[in-house]
Amino acid sequence: MNNLPRDKDINLLKHLMRKYENIYAMYVEYPHKSAWTTDFDDNVFRIALKNLFSNDKYAPLLLYVHIPFCSKQCFYCTCHTYITNNYEKIKEYLNSLYCEIDLLREVFDKYSIKPNFKEIHLGGGSPTILLKKEFDTLIEKIQSIADIKKLTEFAIEIDPRASTIEMLKYYHEKGINRISFGVQDFDPDVQKAINRIQPVALVENLLTPEIRSYFHGINFDIMWGLPKQTSESFRKTIDTAIKLSPDRISLLLLHYAPEVKKHQKKMNQSEFPSIEEQTMFFHEAVETLQKNGYIRIGLDHFAKSTDTLAKALRNNTLRWNNLGYTSGNYYNIIGLGPWSASTITSEYYFQNIYSLKEYENAVKNLKFPVYRRYKLNNDDIIRRDIIHNFRIYFSVDFSNIEKKYNIIFNKYFEKELAMINDLVSDGILKLTEKNITITELGKYFTMQVCHVFDNHK
Repeated sequence: MNNLPRDKDINLLKHLMRKYENIYAMYVEYPHKSAWTTDFDDNVFRIALKNLFSNDKYAPLLLYVHIPFCSKQCFYCTCHTYITNNYEKIKEYLNSLYCEIDLLREVFDKYSIKPNFKEIHLGGGSPTILLKKEFDTLIEKIQSIADIKKLTEFAIEIDPRASTIEMLKYYHEKGINRISFGVQDFDPDVQKAINRIQPVALVENLLTPEIRSYFHGINFDIMWGLPKQTSESFRKTIDTAIKLSPDRISLLLLHYAPEVKKHQKKMNQSEFPSIEEQTMFFHEAVETLQKNGYIRIGLDHFAKSTDTLAKALRNNTLRWNNLGYTSGNYYNIIGLGPWSASTITSEYYFQNIYSLKEYENAVKNLKFPVYRRYKLNNDDIIRRDIIHNFRIYFSVDFSNIEKKYNIIFNKYFEKELAMINDLVSDGILKLTEKNITITELGKYFTMQVCHVFDNHK
């Protein structure tokens, strides 16, 4: 796109946004959870774990731990959270979480497994809602199944409104080496509209030179498509983020689903930017970040050249999973807590129960709290690989897929190749005898390209 005149570039982008706006899926997993089944037996998860370590007893893993509590409701949020200021309720939940950790440890002990956890991610909700006493106990329980000293990365999601310099130092002392700030937007009017008031100074004052020296990575999540966002306000947000100089920036599009997340109705729909305006926000933000030294990582992530994601992109080891882009230190994910998802071997997806009460009942009855799962067949695995290639590298090399899965690409995907004519003629894709490549213009329509190869749509 950069070699096109800007006015022509933008007009074409607007036209294509109108044409393709009805198809939008993030492909967090493939297949989508709507294809998963709830005919779950606790033993299936146990067998999947056993198979994982039978195939490779040193298989690298990520441990995700979900703390589903926040003290205030952000109106944009799509995460699985509970709003409470009753700390006793949080402590009760932690006891259930410890039961799930014990269940996992018992499986490891039964099969003499020493899990090779490479990374741990504490997410939410807001893990920063925990006080030191409870956080200490949580770390002790995690250490019963993972050697924190051997981790490549130990990350925590930070709510700046509930953090202090003292607490950031404390997290460092506990072994955490990456922090991720939920920024969303720096504009006061937008913050008010989404019920998340956190002045720029609040974030700036936390990121002192001393604090920066404690962590090998600092992330910002920034959201576009929020109510009251304008081109000018979002431009200032991006400029402010660049000034604060995080190692990574994620540009996340608001997922508006008020039929599922009722609190989203508290945002005024009349204040939402149009799809065209949102696209322009993203378009300009991408250009600005790249001009200021950030490397584009897949569709919507950006990293400094020194960050592990940028290095993984250069080394061709970058991966995509339900936590976003990763540097390739692991493939398998074990998720703990309600709503958490697990990926076990190349074949299995699992997701935990949502309800706190049902979660508590399951673990106290010594059952893993999974309520839906999916076992991928060979076709799913091939298509997932293709979708991940588009999400990460914006291209698919036919010969690589053919060698990996013993297929003839043009024959296997004859129907799909016939479906992409419009995408090619619109300049979204380039098709040769050897590969499919998403153009610079086409990167804005990556999900539409993935959709073509979705066999569950």
